[in-house]
Amino acid sequence: MSKELAIINLISQLTGQPEALADDAFWDADNRLIYTTDMLVENRHFNTHYFSPEALGWKAAAVNISDIAAMGGQLKYLLISLGLPDSIGLDWIQEFYKGLLSACQRFGGHIAGGDTVSSDQITINVTAVGGCPPGHTVGRRYNAQAGDYVIATGFHGLSQLGLMALQQNLPNLEACKAAHLHPMPKIESGLMLSAKYERYALMDSSDGLADALIKIAQASGKTLRVNQDAIPVHPELAAYWQTANNPQALWQGILYGGEDFELVATVPEMDEALLAHFHVLGRVEEASQEPGAWLLEATSGKQQALSLSQAYQHFQASHA
Repeated sequence: MSKELAIINLISQLTGQPEALADDAFWDADNRLIYTTDMLVENRHFNTHYFSPEALGWKAAAVNISDIAAMGGQLKYLLISLGLPDSIGLDWIQEFYKGLLSACQRFGGHIAGGDTVSSDQITINVTAVGGCPPGHTVGRRYNAQAGDYVIATGFHGLSQLGLMALQQNLPNLEACKAAHLHPMPKIESGLMLSAKYERYALMDSSDGLADALIKIAQASGKTLRVNQDAIPVHPELAAYWQTANNPQALWQGILYGGEDFELVATVPEMDEALLAHFHVLGRVEEASQEPGAWLLEATSGKQQALSLSQAYQHFQASHA
């Protein structure tokens, strides 16, 4: 068991609210509100050598807004707490808030407050409050049923390669760099699901596509079976790893790279409107053994079990 999972299990026991920690955010059904919080720590989650203050502000907002999207909700408010070294001046803070405000303008929220303290390194904590509009149904990880379609937005693997390109100062790879520096939460796609379905499973892929597939499968007690040739591959990603002659790294990044902030869902039916936002990756089945996710490899036709041990681990070495 990972340290992250052990901490979640401990907190669930202490609070007596295991369900509250089982999704991307907390759903307050009485008030139809969604609450989430996330922390970014310098040299752990980001490096100021390649993150401008404005880009950092955008990403700090975006990672939380993505959790709202992962429940089928709409952003309402952000609260920002900052731990800042003495070397950080007002100009840096102004640019940082430009990024936060740009995200609020794009996704319809407002900054409602926060706190500041002195710190040895830049530490950012953002709390987001969202809502599920009237007539919409919030998404939960445990809602997958046999026969559902497994679907996902966008491309995976871009952010991981973008981080490598930024760290190593590689040329080109602009789409990959943008995916890492300026992620776009899929609020509209999440709202489309929450408006259309009374039952659907949903989460974001912030810790990787495989992570999302496995966690939905485990929460629902089902098997998610996806086809490798149905997973879209971005041309920039394909070209880079083809030149490097490393198809294994290509699929490792797509499945386990993380920080792409796409949505992964299961739904009982598909239509043309959904196909404009989502790719159909596979189907949900009853679990004959332990619930989990399986990949049908395109070339060999073999079934490969996806594993959480290869996904992003929050207590491993720095990912900045």
